[in-house]
Amino acid sequence: MTTQVTLPEEADFRQFWLRCLLVVGMIWGVIPLITLPFITRGNTDSTLDVWAAVLNGLTILPASALAFWHRRLACVWLTINAGVVVTSMAFFISRNHDYRVGSIIGACVSALLAVFLDVAEARRWPSALNRPDRDGASRQQTQHP
Repeated sequence: MTTQVTLPEEADFRQFWLRCLLVVGMIWGVIPLITLPFITRGNTDSTLDVWAAVLNGLTILPASALAFWHRRLACVWLTINAGVVVTSMAFFISRNHDYRVGSIIGACVSALLAVFLDVAEARRWPSALNRPDRDGASRQQTQHP
C-alpha cells in the first residue's frame, strides 16, 4: 500500500475545488427548496416520486452546507438522496415513457454532486474549512514568559 504525499499547493488547489463544489451545491439546493411548496401529485406520479422530490428539496442545500464541517456525514446523506432520486426518476420513465428534461437534469445534478463529494472523501482531500499548513508545522502559538 502506498501513501499519498501532497504538496501544499496541491492541497490548496484541492481545497479550492472542494469549496467551489460545495458552493455550487448550496446554490443548486436553493432551486428545489424554493419549489418544494409547489409539489403536487399528478395523475402519473407515484408516492415514491413525491417523496423523492420532497427529500431532494430538503437535502441538497443543508447537506452541502454541512459538508464544510462534516464531509463524511454529508457524503452519506447526499448519496442516499441521489439513490432515491435516480431510482424514482428511472421508475417514472419506465412506467410512463415520459422524459421530463428538467427532472432528469435535477436527478443527474443531485447524483453528480454526491459522486464528486464521495470522490473527494475517498481520496482524502483536505477539509473545506481548515487551511493546510504551508511548512508542515503546527499552528499553535508559543507562550512567552
